[in-house]
Amino acid sequence: MKKILCYLLISINLMMSCSSQNTSTSDTFKNFTKEFFMNQNVYRALKKYARNNTIQIIDPDHNIINEFTTFNNNNLNININIEKQDDYDFYVKKAIINKHLAFVVLWYKDSTTALCFYPIKSEYTPNKWIVEEITTKSIK
Repeated sequence: MKKILCYLLISINLMMSCSSQNTSTSDTFKNFTKEFFMNQNVYRALKKYARNNTIQIIDPDHNIINEFTTFNNNNLNININIEKQDDYDFYVKKAIINKHLAFVVLWYKDSTTALCFYPIKSEYTPNKWIVEEITTKSIK
């Protein structure tokens, strides 16, 4: 009986810690996405590809978002959709988001160009993401 009670308490403790961890991870994920797309360096990189001051990004694999999201940065509307569609500007190919470092790759619709972003958590402004470097790569 004591073993069963002990296992039950351990299981409850693990479930509670995992659920609180998921919430904080989800919040961190949302904060990262907002700070990333509101960053002025990201704005300048995406602005070059804008049509009518709008960028359409698709993220069907849920790499950076879980629902349709819109950001407005200096009159540039950035729409991120989770559903595949024919009319888009960028596809979120890869996103790795850790506690202090991230890597985001957006493939342009021509399938020959990729924008690679390297955001980091600044040591001078804690809890704020800055984009350290942006590179443009040829995919072919």
